[in-house]
Formats: sequence, C-alpha cells, structure tokens
Amino acid sequence: MLPPMPPEQAPPPPRPPPPLPSRPRLASHGQLPVSRIPNAPAPVPSENGVMTTAAKMSLADIALQLRDGQIEARIVHYKADLETSPELDAITAKVVAELKEMKRSASGTMQAVTIDPKTLEIELMTTLRQMLQKLFRKDNLSIMVKRRLGEVSKRFARLFFESEIADKLQGKGDVAKTMRYPDQALFHLLSRFEPELMKELDSFEYASPRVSEDAKTILAGWAQGVRDQFLARSTPELNVLVKMLNEVMTRFLLAELPEQNGELAWEVVKEAKLAETRDPRTSYKVSADAFPRFRQAFEAHFLQRLVAYATDEMLGRVNASETPFRTETIRFVADPHIYSDICEVVCDAVYDYLYNEGFLDLPTDWKQGPVAP
Repeated sequence: MLPPMPPEQAPPPPRPPPPLPSRPRLASHGQLPVSRIPNAPAPVPSENGVMTTAAKMSLADIALQLRDGQIEARIVHYKADLETSPELDAITAKVVAELKEMKRSASGTMQAVTIDPKTLEIELMTTLRQMLQKLFRKDNLSIMVKRRLGEVSKRFARLFFESEIADKLQGKGDVAKTMRYPDQALFHLLSRFEPELMKELDSFEYASPRVSEDAKTILAGWAQGVRDQFLARSTPELNVLVKMLNEVMTRFLLAELPEQNGELAWEVVKEAKLAETRDPRTSYKVSADAFPRFRQAFEAHFLQRLVAYATDEMLGRVNASETPFRTETIRFVADPHIYSDICEVVCDAVYDYLYNEGFLDLPTDWKQGPVAP
C-alpha cells in the first residue's frame, strides 16, 4: 500500500533582509530602532528624477559636514580614553625637552637650507599626482580600492534599510510616508506607541519577574517580525540599487577620477597650503600638523567630483530601469549619508596608501589619535 501523499506545502517565505544593528529590547531597554537620517531639509531629485548643479553642490557640502562630524566624534572619543599621570607627564616633558635641545644643537652645525615655496609646491603636486595615478588606474582597480568597494555596498544596504524604517520622507522631515504594506503600518504602530505599551505592561501584577520579562520579549519579537517582513518586500529594490552602485563606483574610480588626478593634486596642495613648511628636511612630506588641512581639502574636492558624477549616473539608471522604483527610493539615492560613507571608505584607503608610501609623515597611531581621518 502506498503511503499517503503529503499535503501541499506553501511556498517558502521571502528571504529576510540583512540584519540591522542589534535591536534593543523594549521597555527600559530602549526604543525601537529609528533612522539616523536627519530631519533637516536636504537636496532631493526633482519630479523627473534629476538634480541641478546647485543641488549637487549643496549635497556635497552636507556630506562633507557629516564627514567632519564623524572625525570630531572620533577625536573626542580618543581623547576621552587617554589616561595620564603626573609621573608620566613629567617623563614625557623631560624627553621632549631633551629632543628639542638636541635639535637646536644639530641645527647650529647644519648649513641653512632654503627652498623656494613655488618649487616645493610643484614637487608636492607632482608627488601626490604620481601616487594617485598608482592608486586610481585606468586599466584595473587596485586591490586596496577593490576591497573597499565591498564595504561601500554593506554601508549602502544598511542605510537603505534605515531609511525604510523611517516614518518620514527623506528630505522632507515633516511629510509622513505612505504605508504601502500592512506589516509596515504595524511596525510604525508599535514604534509610535511603545512607551504606552510598556507602561501598561509594567502596571500589571506578575507572578514572577520572569513573566514580565517574557511579555516584553514577546512584544519585541512581534515588532522585529513585522519589521523584517516589510523590509523583505523592499529587498528586490535594494539588490538592483547595489548592482547599480557597484557599476557607478567602478566606472568612477576607473574612468572619471583617473582623468582628474593631476587637477585634484593641484587643488589639494594649493588649498591646504602644504608648501608652507618649516623643516626643509621633510618638506616633501605632509606633516601631522598639516594633515587636517590636507584631509579637509582632499575630501572636499573628492566629494564634489563624486556627487556630481554619481548622482547623475544613479538617478539616470533608476529612471531607465525596468524596476518600478518608489518615490522613497528615488529620494534615498540623494541621501548625503551615502556619499559621506563612500568618502570615508575610499579616502581612508587613500590615506593608508599615502602613509605607507611615506607621503604622510604621521605617528604610528595616527588612525586612533587626534590626526585620525
């Protein structure tokens, strides 16, 4: 006798999206996760999906401000972690005094060296251009840059999901999103009334504290479940966008940026005033004192080029795509956090390379210290 036929199985559920940062539990453990995208107005594409030159410049400025905020936060955190003692400070002061005395003694026996600032400026421009040409080549992406593109995709995906769980439209902080899915509406409902729900839970009498904790865990699980369900619905859009971003960034780093290495080097050296050095023996390097100016100038001009190129390319591909993108998605493409994150990842690779090649004369702990990019 043949065994009975198994009942027809339902199709498997959609694959859940990559997880967002660890979600705090409800009640005293914190609110449901919200987007880090600010409510301040930001440039957004027009109705036909294009951005003006002024909007691109404004977007680059906002991205640079976000980048500066990241660096300031890193420096403050670094300084807060430092531990000193009077004994250590005294030893350090003594060593510094001895080094200064040795330097004065040595300078008395050395013949004064004078370098023409114009000559030094040209030398710095030439050196920086040559190094950028090695890092950003037309024939192939360098291994260092290729590795960073994977990190760019990861950050892009995280920003996309953060924008999805926001209840306001990107660029219009006071305009609520249209609820397109039932699970999306339920997630925002739980997020909005979480304090009241937790207050009601805490007002009950429980047989044991474990029951109270389990109730909060179940409520957190409901919120997590409906969030993952509606994020899974937008995953196909994300997959298309990530592919577009990889194509755009590859072309930018292979075709667009290499053509401007010389111009970029000239702008950075000029604007950062790198030729103004006091020590002729290291005049061909960028000192720790000059590095903040170098970073500011390099990232400002890098972002101007990146935003001008990538926004047109991304919006053009979105408009020409067969995938019907939502209004929220088109606005997300112009999120300044995207370009700030790309700037951080790519420019950190540039600084690593320049440091290893000796162009940046920085301390060994420069990544954690006050000169950290």
